[in-house]
Amino acid sequence: MNPETALQEASGPVGPLIELDADLTEDAHYGTRRLVVSQDAVRVLAPGGAELLRVPMSDLKTARHEPLVSGGRLLLRTKTGEEIPAVTYSLTHAHQFSEAARGIEQLAKGEVLLVNLEPELTRCPKCKRLLPEKDGVCPACLNKGRTMLRIAGYLGPYKTAAVLLGVVAMVQTGLNLLPPQIQRLIVDDIQFGRADLPNLATWIGAWLAIVVLATAFDVVRGRTNAYLAASISADLRSAVYRAVEYLNLKYFDKKPVGAIASRVTNDTERLWFFLVDGLPYLFINSLILLAVTVFLFVTKWQLALAILAPIPVMLLIGVSFWGRLGNMFHRVSQKMARLHMHLNESLHGIRVVKAFVKEKHEYDRFVKRNHEWRDAAMRSEQHWYTSFGLMTFCVLMGTIVHWGYGGYLAMTGQLTLGQFFMIHLYLQMVYGPLQWFAQINNWFSRAMAGAERVFEVLDMTPETKTGLKREVEGEVSFENVRFGYDKSNPVIKGVSFTVKPGEMIGLVGHSGAGKSTTINLIARFYEPDVGSIKIDGVDYRDLDLADYRRQIGIVLQEPFLFNGTIAENIAYGKPGASFEEVMTAAKAANAHDFILAKPDGYDTFVGERGSRLSGGERQRVSIARAILHDPKILILDEATSSVDVETEKQIQEAIGRLVSGRTTFAIAHRLSTLRNANRLIVLERGEISEEGTHEELMAKNGTFKKLVETQSQINAAVGAVAVE
Repeated sequence: MNPETALQEASGPVGPLIELDADLTEDAHYGTRRLVVSQDAVRVLAPGGAELLRVPMSDLKTARHEPLVSGGRLLLRTKTGEEIPAVTYSLTHAHQFSEAARGIEQLAKGEVLLVNLEPELTRCPKCKRLLPEKDGVCPACLNKGRTMLRIAGYLGPYKTAAVLLGVVAMVQTGLNLLPPQIQRLIVDDIQFGRADLPNLATWIGAWLAIVVLATAFDVVRGRTNAYLAASISADLRSAVYRAVEYLNLKYFDKKPVGAIASRVTNDTERLWFFLVDGLPYLFINSLILLAVTVFLFVTKWQLALAILAPIPVMLLIGVSFWGRLGNMFHRVSQKMARLHMHLNESLHGIRVVKAFVKEKHEYDRFVKRNHEWRDAAMRSEQHWYTSFGLMTFCVLMGTIVHWGYGGYLAMTGQLTLGQFFMIHLYLQMVYGPLQWFAQINNWFSRAMAGAERVFEVLDMTPETKTGLKREVEGEVSFENVRFGYDKSNPVIKGVSFTVKPGEMIGLVGHSGAGKSTTINLIARFYEPDVGSIKIDGVDYRDLDLADYRRQIGIVLQEPFLFNGTIAENIAYGKPGASFEEVMTAAKAANAHDFILAKPDGYDTFVGERGSRLSGGERQRVSIARAILHDPKILILDEATSSVDVETEKQIQEAIGRLVSGRTTFAIAHRLSTLRNANRLIVLERGEISEEGTHEELMAKNGTFKKLVETQSQINAAVGAVAVE
């Protein structure tokens, strides 16, 4: 079946809808079991096809993936409450069986089947090596030629500079090949008695002119190359940052922020280093190798064959070592990343570490990661020095052959002394760079792996969706909405409600009931797996995403402020807003007075994440930002939690001005603050358990009343402790 499958309810038994192979037997030994799910039953088959388990779909209530040590199992729960272990599997298949559990539950409830059975790639499908990250790029099987061609595509705006670089590199190579020829002529003139001061001065002058020209071309090449490399890597950084900004939030749920930032900085930096140092080195020395080979064969082909004989051996050594070296260096990068991740995490959580007296525990973890990095780095460097030593031996063998066989030819008159020294100089120009080609390969491998990770982000489908652009009135309808971050474990289950324009709706429920998920869906950070959300009667997936979000305002429990001035943060949602508009919004948010009390007023820098402001001040700045944004739909997520009573009063006054005339969804820490809501929707385990006004719900004596009474008891207990 397709990776994304949607099947409407069938009228009778049909063929298999889900087929998966598990890799463990019931007693957790390696073996094969096949899960077969059809419209009428769930079956488990042995390798020969014998049926080990059959549960009618009509008897099933739920299905779930139960994590085990290094694996998991699929549990089926019948309507009588019996739990049936169906199949056991390793972690490799956990994702697929988690999706299968979701599909079985959907079929048992007569819902639309919507599953994604694509396996998460942890090993390269080609070479079977472990991937650096799930669904990531295998550095060993990377198509470096294709990646290099794609990088070359970024040369488009810089064609003139690229052509100039190629011409300069070839001219510079030609100039570098001339000094050995001049030295040959000088030595031969001396050997055969043709030398005099005018001739010597001519050759020395020519040599000096060549050196000056070569230096000038080297400077031009270096500057042009730096310009090209910096421009291409900057373009790639901009492109990948833009791509990351437009990715769906699900991508950020799976990827740590540090890993994402690494793609923008480290991966493009590796590419920059290769473009600046590695590629020119490889290009110029390849030209030198070709030209020197031609010169040697023209001069004395027998000697050329003898002294160049070690080169195939060097290439063989390089091929045998470079592949392993690339993998080793990649492993070093992985270990280094794990160490940095631990360091970053432990330092950010230093208060928690100290609160639980876990300094030694964190130190032991750091030492373990540090030693893993040390061992990986040590093995890679030892491998590198082994290959470098063997290649150095080949270089010395070539030199020895030249001095032995070439010396014999010179003594017997088959080679002039000038030709002998010229060949010696050419050998230095060839063998020296060949020793470092392994390092070039390392640079190249790292750069190509980094570039491929960059292109992986660039190739992802952006969140930006075009559609209808229309002025939102504010009517919001949920129609049988089902959604889960892990689709096998839905957070919202068949929720339906309609909100009229201008209404204020309070979302109430225990932690994990689905309140924050509901507002995430309204903001279209995520979209329903099943069902639809309509805005003014139109499915919001048909609306232009950017246009829709521009008409939504959000005030979060922990407001995020950017590291700029207060005025810049208030005006963030309305670029180009006048200072009068900013100040009016601040007054409406009860923020004007505390802002003026600051030494720099509206030009006060708030610090990273608003660290220079108190929690209440940050909240009022975020409310001012929302007021200036002037949204049609407003979302308030615990906007008054964790502040003192006086600050809460000021925030509530500001919110009262903000919600006027807007469709508002509010989650409140203190349930009493939702008295002014037109309606309250009580969520329980992802479903609506109650709906009505504050008074109506209190009269029902249901879930909401119990929540209010529990909160009152807690407040009374806290107050009693405070008095004592």
